[in-house]
Amino acid sequence: MTDQEPSNPDQPPILPTKTSKAYFPWVVVFVVGALLIALNFFDDLLAEAVNLDPGVRNLAMFLLPLVALTLVGWWYLIRRARSLNWKSLLAVFAVLAPVVFFVLYQPVFGGNANLERFEPRFWSDGKEIAIKPAETKTSRLATTTEYDFPQFLGPDRDGTIRNVKLASWKESPPELIWKQPVGDAWSGFAVVNGYAITQEQRDDQECVVCYEVETGNTVWNYSVTRRHEDFSSFGRVGPRATPTIHDGKVYAVSGTGVLDCLNGEDGSLIWSFDVPKKMGIEQVSNSNSRGLEFTQENSTLTWGRSQSPLIIDDLLILPGGGIAQPDANAEEPDLRVEAPGATLIAINRETGEEVWRGGDRSIAYGSPILATVAGVSQILLIAEDHCVSHDPKTGKELWAWSWPGGSNGAANCSQVTVIDDNTVMISKGYSTGAQVISLENEDGKLIPIPEARDPRALKTKFSNPAIHDGYAYAISDRFLECADAKTLKKQWRHRGFGTGQLLLVGDKLLVHAETGKLSLVTATPESYEELGSVETVDGTCWNTIALFKDLVLVRSEKEAACFRLPLDSQTGPLTQ
Repeated sequence: MTDQEPSNPDQPPILPTKTSKAYFPWVVVFVVGALLIALNFFDDLLAEAVNLDPGVRNLAMFLLPLVALTLVGWWYLIRRARSLNWKSLLAVFAVLAPVVFFVLYQPVFGGNANLERFEPRFWSDGKEIAIKPAETKTSRLATTTEYDFPQFLGPDRDGTIRNVKLASWKESPPELIWKQPVGDAWSGFAVVNGYAITQEQRDDQECVVCYEVETGNTVWNYSVTRRHEDFSSFGRVGPRATPTIHDGKVYAVSGTGVLDCLNGEDGSLIWSFDVPKKMGIEQVSNSNSRGLEFTQENSTLTWGRSQSPLIIDDLLILPGGGIAQPDANAEEPDLRVEAPGATLIAINRETGEEVWRGGDRSIAYGSPILATVAGVSQILLIAEDHCVSHDPKTGKELWAWSWPGGSNGAANCSQVTVIDDNTVMISKGYSTGAQVISLENEDGKLIPIPEARDPRALKTKFSNPAIHDGYAYAISDRFLECADAKTLKKQWRHRGFGTGQLLLVGDKLLVHAETGKLSLVTATPESYEELGSVETVDGTCWNTIALFKDLVLVRSEKEAACFRLPLDSQTGPLTQ
């Protein structure tokens, strides 16, 4: 046995020598590189094989290089802790540079968590453009025409225009009428009698703005000091609901949940109704890095109020919400709201007084619709984790169907889609897909019956399906997709639309990609047939499309534009 020298506690630890094999950085680079290659080149295969949500894929592609850079930087920093050379300085830079960069700049993500750009946190990027002031004084919204688009998703609130037919753009492309800057918002346009109403955020002012459709000139602008902004920045800034025009009045829901009733002639305020306040929800105030104050409600509704008002006779219907608590007695996830919260609230559209409240389920981001299904007139809504039906006169819940969702995560944003007199469809993104439900009327009691279910079909995120001749057309996780409306069997899909929007016009689809490309596509189950396309506006196009006569209105959070579309000869002259 040999004697060992006693250890010296004062002796410094032995550091790796230059000849030591440094496997760790290469392992990190190899693993991260392999994952990035798989996510980038095999994303369609992964989406089909494991139903991978594109948001997960895009976030992984954004974070993996940062993780690799940080790990390798720290490894070199620790390894060279006792020696100062170019490698240790490079390691310090690799660790600190991303931190400094993200302190100064914030990432701006698209609808599928795809990185769009970086914006400075503490100063303006210098790209603000002056928005036109009001040039005239009054509008004539009390006069209606058969071509009006008076609310979210059109006259019937189903994303379908039935009295206009469009011609191919291959020989006669759309004509740009005007294009101009607008304030931040995800609101669409509502159009009546040649006047278009939308919502905008202009610094600390939340605005409801009336434009002339033919010229883009501002008619009036109702503005109030109010600003919604979510802490995560994924939902971004400003209002996100589309106004409703009815009997010469404009009804608009702010991003903070205040319902304003405006005089359609000049935009003057008639009455306001603070929905979160009535539901007992606290507004949390904060300020961003540029010093602009904003509020966010203290509920699961993280990304602001996006529900567009529904008019039924003298009532205005809106989702209510409240402080959510899980039902301990429920077998499946079931979020209920405590009093004074409610699923739906009905307001007298003339006086602004509350009429009834219905249900106690927590809400999501979709808007209510009115439909007659199984012989019963009912309000249909996708709440936070259920599809629900309510009596239009009393607010009583008629039936409910469990549907996965979380309004601060994998949220429900789409509306209920009516397929026929007895069947509805619900759909969403986040790898959830679609569910067909039929209703049976047993002596006045409605019973939901599950039909087709496919987690890979019609994965709508911010958009809604449109039904034509028994087939559903929708933007599904970057793809324009056609599926059988009853069986959900896919017919075809075509990529390149992001989280855009679509509108069914006669037998053709107007499809506005997230990047601002507007395409005309034949609504047929046979195959994808594009009849032309045109680039429209800069920015992120989550906003819905509006059509008035032959004029289509599109917008983003940066710009709005109006194009004149060629009409099919079957449409005839647009006399009104």
